[in-house]
Amino acid sequence: MNTDLILSIPDTRPYSDVPNKNELLRYADDILNNPSSAQGKLSHGQLLGEIVQMLQQKHMLSLSVALAMSANPAQYRILWQYLCTALSPQTENEVQWLAFPIIAVIGATQNGNLNQEIPSKEIQQLLIEYNDWQEIKQAQWLPRLIGSKELSEITAEEWFDSKQSIESAQEFAQKFQFTPISYNKGQQVEILYALCFGNSQLKAIAEKNLGKASLPLMQVWQKTLTQQGLTIFANPMGANLPISSLQKGSAQKKRMALDIFTANAVRSIRLQFPRVGVVIAAEEGGNLLFVFHPVEENHLQPLVFRHTLTYDEEIPLIVQDFLDLIIQCKIEHVHILNEIISENKIPTYQQAIKMTGGNPLFT
Repeated sequence: MNTDLILSIPDTRPYSDVPNKNELLRYADDILNNPSSAQGKLSHGQLLGEIVQMLQQKHMLSLSVALAMSANPAQYRILWQYLCTALSPQTENEVQWLAFPIIAVIGATQNGNLNQEIPSKEIQQLLIEYNDWQEIKQAQWLPRLIGSKELSEITAEEWFDSKQSIESAQEFAQKFQFTPISYNKGQQVEILYALCFGNSQLKAIAEKNLGKASLPLMQVWQKTLTQQGLTIFANPMGANLPISSLQKGSAQKKRMALDIFTANAVRSIRLQFPRVGVVIAAEEGGNLLFVFHPVEENHLQPLVFRHTLTYDEEIPLIVQDFLDLIIQCKIEHVHILNEIISENKIPTYQQAIKMTGGNPLFT
């Protein structure tokens, strides 16, 4: 595998190249560049303290500016990690909120709404039986699943307030308005979230993989979500803070959507042509393109999957995952471009191989 070629893909995200006097960015730089020094350790406490104070005062402008002005993914991730730390329990009396994402690949014969009931007793039983997560016994579950839109509308300040005590968490949970999670006729990927909260001991479960409980939980969710006119593949993920689960769930959803798109594109092309060509390129505006087109000269329009990059994503990791999939599909004709593609000027495979780049499958 030609890793140099993978690393040559341009990053077109609008990172700031202007020196910024934002204190949070300065702290993040100190932590990144001098983690073991006195200044790095001092900045650790200062960054966390500043973010906690912003959450208490409900004035997040400085953090929003810092995230928007990040110069690279590493700097963005530091700010995000410290926000997550501020939203986690810092004392034994504070509350841990957890969100368990479920990625649902749906095939439907008509429009409809998903069953949103959470089989909390079965989930808890399986997590204890297979993973010995005794901490889950004291979790209090929200009664229904929520979707990405509903979860994303909850602010960091609201999560901060709701983790101050069990009473504040219960009061916040009562305010949830569970809107229907709808699906459309055809094939799609949806992400659902099962939320729970409990004392600080629940923190031990955050960020852990489901491990041996994955398959039994998958079967539970399949049974819960399947209904007439609907076929569904449910992929449960490990729990995390709601804002982290939202981020990771979104990334997994995009990955699964790309997998589905790839399978459909390859099948469609092979019905007409013997060889499939794939182009990987950066597009203006922070997009990564995966272009499918026959190797032979033809008049078909390229099939394009557009992956809009978030500020924290690493391009090489996304591309490496995709190349692993392409190898499984037995596709050898891959071309990575190390020049930026203008919007709406997507090349065919034959056009791309005449541009600067190469095949990453060959060193």
